[in-house]
Amino acid sequence: MSYVALATNAFDAVTTFYGHDLGFPVVEEWDRPTGRGRRFDLLGLRLEILDNARERRPLSLGAPADRIHLVVEVSDLDAACDSFRIGAPPPHVVSWGARLFEVRDPDGVAVTFLEWLDKSRQSA
Repeated sequence: MSYVALATNAFDAVTTFYGHDLGFPVVEEWDRPTGRGRRFDLLGLRLEILDNARERRPLSLGAPADRIHLVVEVSDLDAACDSFRIGAPPPHVVSWGARLFEVRDPDGVAVTFLEWLDKSRQSA
């Protein structure tokens, strides 16, 4: 998979969330009359945010309804949380061997930050 693309009707709020609030770097962006987008690097996965209002044929966007769930593996969950410019819930341990917490972007997309307790399972 090269990247995940999300269309939104709240482009400024969503790009601020991923770029400013969570601190993911922008790797590409464009702004033209028929399209606006920004691509972020989420520790190896590219996330492209598209401004639905600028599309020639805007999509009819429904709620994500938890069909979309982004997972970002980190080596130090506490350090990741400390780097955010937003509050995050306390991490909790799950039965399958990880610590994690979840935040939601302005469109309601779940973004889970995960640290494996067994470091040999870590991919990032």
